[in-house]
Amino acid sequence: MDSNTGRRAAWDTYLAVNHGLLRALRNGDSAEVINPILGEVVIRIRRYALMWPADGLMLIAAASGAVRLLRQDDREALIGLSVAMSRRLYLLSAGPDRLHHPGRRNQRAAWTKRAKPVAGINERRKARHRGQQHEKGLPDD
Repeated sequence: MDSNTGRRAAWDTYLAVNHGLLRALRNGDSAEVINPILGEVVIRIRRYALMWPADGLMLIAAASGAVRLLRQDDREALIGLSVAMSRRLYLLSAGPDRLHHPGRRNQRAAWTKRAKPVAGINERRKARHRGQQHEKGLPDD
């Protein structure tokens, strides 16, 4: 399967989480309404997990945790976990070029533009020591 298939599967699952599960949770629907929606999300994640090598196992674990949270009726934690799954699925659907959520600053660009750190005291001592070795005619370390 090509990468577009995995991206489409991630987008499809993202829509199921974001527009199905999260909407039902935020509307205060009963567990009888949420259970089949969550079941659909779990089935999709388990079916498509092999398409997302690094994130597939994490999403399977998150889906299992979501089922446990629904059984314990911990809605706040279930909403938080669903939001985290939704964000990860969005990033998977956006492809490898999109490292971060669109609302966040692109950290890769910030990292490449960062200035080199100023030499600390140890680096200055080493440089001074190397200079003394050159003056004495000793080889560098």
